[in-house]
Amino acid sequence: MQNKKALVLAISAALAIPGVAFAQKGGGGKDSEADPDAVVVLYGKVYPELVRQKGSGATAVGTTGLATFAGAPTGNSNIIERNEMESSNSRFGIRGHEKLGGGLRAIFQLETQFLLDSNTTAFAQRDSWVGLQHGAWGTVKLGRFDTPFKEYGDDISFLGVSSGNFTSTSAVLRRFGFGTSNAARFHERAQNATQYESPHIGGFDFKAQYSTSETDTASPPRHPHFWSFGAKYEMGPLALMVGHEIHWDAFGGSNNVPTAMRNLTDAGARSKDKAYEVAATLKLGSHQFEVDYERHEWKESGITPITANATGKFSEYKNNSWLVLWDARWSQQWRTQVHYVRATSGSCSRLFVLATLDNCVTNGLDGTQISAGVAYYFSRRTYLFFMAQILKNGSSAIFASGTQTPSLGEDVRQYAAGINHTF
Repeated sequence: MQNKKALVLAISAALAIPGVAFAQKGGGGKDSEADPDAVVVLYGKVYPELVRQKGSGATAVGTTGLATFAGAPTGNSNIIERNEMESSNSRFGIRGHEKLGGGLRAIFQLETQFLLDSNTTAFAQRDSWVGLQHGAWGTVKLGRFDTPFKEYGDDISFLGVSSGNFTSTSAVLRRFGFGTSNAARFHERAQNATQYESPHIGGFDFKAQYSTSETDTASPPRHPHFWSFGAKYEMGPLALMVGHEIHWDAFGGSNNVPTAMRNLTDAGARSKDKAYEVAATLKLGSHQFEVDYERHEWKESGITPITANATGKFSEYKNNSWLVLWDARWSQQWRTQVHYVRATSGSCSRLFVLATLDNCVTNGLDGTQISAGVAYYFSRRTYLFFMAQILKNGSSAIFASGTQTPSLGEDVRQYAAGINHTF
């Protein structure tokens, strides 16, 4: 009971005095103050921004030769030109550990996104977990957290503020250009997750995660779950990373194609969506560079052959994507960054009568994202930033990196200015 009261007191004090870690001391040895038995730390990151969006070039009504999985063009812009205030993934968290003896620690984290521009904050909906950690054997965690695939690629955050705003590369780098369901995305914070993290061994480490959505069904028989893996090897200024992720019964394809092509109600249908990534970062003085390459495959099998309907059902879609980034710190005050992200049109197939496949059309499912930004630092924790982006959609694509979804083929220009403070 006394330990619980001490923990509550530490958290209460942390809320009143940000940036301070409170510790419960050990049993009187000379090093007990330097190496406490238990620590609770308050931390956070706040980066509101003012955003302006504008769309143009939507695909005209009646355009022919569009992708099989694309919707119907309207010729009108879906992007409303307006001013917005966005809080992105501004967050507040509490983390800590307790020494258990023999090099073993209990660790925990509770992280909450809080929206400065509204009052819709919910407690601990970001990475929140509890686990055991040992310096020689690694770490096991249970809870909700980013997948290793998400962590081990797209490593350098755009000006440190890309999470949750339009400079995030996830929309173009880690999904496809049709539909709006995130069931197809490989950039997830997994729930009901168990993760193993290796110790650092000679510059090498890896993570493996299993998660389930807890939405299994008996009819049709479905078992939605993820496996995600990532590894990193550091050699001085160079870091090499790889990742692999598998989604079972997420139906990323069927959840995004037109209704007539979906397999969601087919009792025999199952899905297995896969992604592979390789990435490298290089530090040269005050400059950092990153290159990423990804390969994705969304596949559904066990589909009942169509006998009375000529509309082919979704069978498979594949595409590639890549990223190039340059981050430069010109002085203690000035920093610039630019990135280029590209997704290909890919290839696809549908299932027809008598289980025959066709090589369906993917014309115009490509997309390109180009962002540039500058930051001015008052201190290491506080800076102003300005960012601009052009998102170019192919004639059949609706890649969306902001708060609004464009019309088919519509290009989007976005600008933002904001302030970041980390504590």
